[in-house]
Amino acid sequence: MQAMTSEVMFSGRRAGTLPFVPIASIKTEASAFGAVLRRHRAARGVSQERLARDAEISTRHLSCLETGRAAPSKTMVLVLGSALDLPLRERNALLEAAGFVAAYRDLPLEAPEAAALRRAIDLMLDGIEPNGAIACDRTWNLLQMNQAATRLFAAFVDLAAAPPEVMRNVLVATLHPLGLRPAIVNFTEVAAMALDRARREAAAFSDDPEVARIRAAVAAIPDLPAPETPRGAEGPFITVHLRRNGVEARLFTTIATIGTPTDATAEDIRIETYFPADEATAAWMRALARPA
Repeated sequence: MQAMTSEVMFSGRRAGTLPFVPIASIKTEASAFGAVLRRHRAARGVSQERLARDAEISTRHLSCLETGRAAPSKTMVLVLGSALDLPLRERNALLEAAGFVAAYRDLPLEAPEAAALRRAIDLMLDGIEPNGAIACDRTWNLLQMNQAATRLFAAFVDLAAAPPEVMRNVLVATLHPLGLRPAIVNFTEVAAMALDRARREAAAFSDDPEVARIRAAVAAIPDLPAPETPRGAEGPFITVHLRRNGVEARLFTTIATIGTPTDATAEDIRIETYFPADEATAAWMRALARPA
């Protein structure tokens, strides 16, 4: 009778023929992952104890992951990314730091595979007419606008004098002296609100070079209000009061995002809508939308 063997087989290969992974390589990946995880945790002001509780692991295990003494599984990386509420793009980066492939699709908006997302943006922008609406990314870069938004900007911005680099970013265009700023009657409170929101949103992308670039562009704008500038509390939201060439408008804004995104690009999209805050502005916007 043929002797039985205890030799283990994996995917058709003998155990002795499996590829060798150096221990040093595993330690390097664990160390890189730990540094990125620690940076994200610190940027959000989350203690080890709180993150360990939210991820349902021990504080000791989390400490070992952060110092590189332990290497995470792919599931553990995803659990920690979720516990920190990281954007999908940052979760991909966390996976790659740990030596795993990205879990979420991240394609340019103009890619053929993003056709469904482009159609969704078109539907939202067109459906908001005659109110102005724009689509921008996580750092307020302008991606698209509807016809009403085009008319709105044309009424309150000297487009002939506004440099393209100013108008390409909604935050910069709002704050810059060559953008919308001269037309904003209540600029101090509007700017303080916009800067505060931008700071909070930027915290989610602490490692993103595009965030750093936009922050530098904003920092270069002169005479911006200090962070502690009081914001008005006369109503449930801040009204943007615009005035230029005898035309006035009062608007409030809303921001919509794609629900339950599984794609990093889709998660980034923001649809900002400008609604009339009074009947006079509503009538003006309706008149502006009528064919000449």
